[in-house]
Amino acid sequence: MLRFFQLLVLASAVQAAVLVRAQEVEVANVRFTMVRAPLGSGGNWLEADVQIMARPLPDAPGPMVSRVRVNVLVGFELPAPTGGERRFEHYRAEAECAALEPGRTSVRFYLPPEMVKRDRIRGAPRFWGVELAVAGRAMAPSTAAYSSTLAAPEVRRSFIAVAGADAARNDGILLPQYLTPFIYEYPRATPSFVRPAAR
Repeated sequence: MLRFFQLLVLASAVQAAVLVRAQEVEVANVRFTMVRAPLGSGGNWLEADVQIMARPLPDAPGPMVSRVRVNVLVGFELPAPTGGERRFEHYRAEAECAALEPGRTSVRFYLPPEMVKRDRIRGAPRFWGVELAVAGRAMAPSTAAYSSTLAAPEVRRSFIAVAGADAARNDGILLPQYLTPFIYEYPRATPSFVRPAAR
């Protein structure tokens, strides 16, 4: 009987190791920074730098992870107007990387200065989450994929449902790097993107 349980524990450990290896990409870190656009354009943009760790599987066709999709959802808690209530503003964006080399890569998104000024944004949103997929397969989220305010699974699920629906009215405002004045910034640290118009 003891031998049976030892084998069961070993099988579980092997299965867990396989699952860990199957995570080809994961969010390593997310940073929010106010930046000025190149070429002297006015106003501050909010830059969301999503740092992704890529680990190609041993049986991958090449030494890279192909077709990595990055979905970002952010929620800002905004100051209440005089005599009013606080409100929330949500934005979402998506970018797909053609392929990622092993190691850490940054995928960046930008909120335009008009929104930053209108909503008096000073830094990181209170709520944010990042979801990854490889060739259409969703990856399990790492602990770094969500803000600390969304640590509890039930709070996270509620945020995704409510904020995801609300963000639809702001589609096209939070932009991937290649649709902004920052397209040629970070030339050595920017992946190649799959452009939807080219499909």
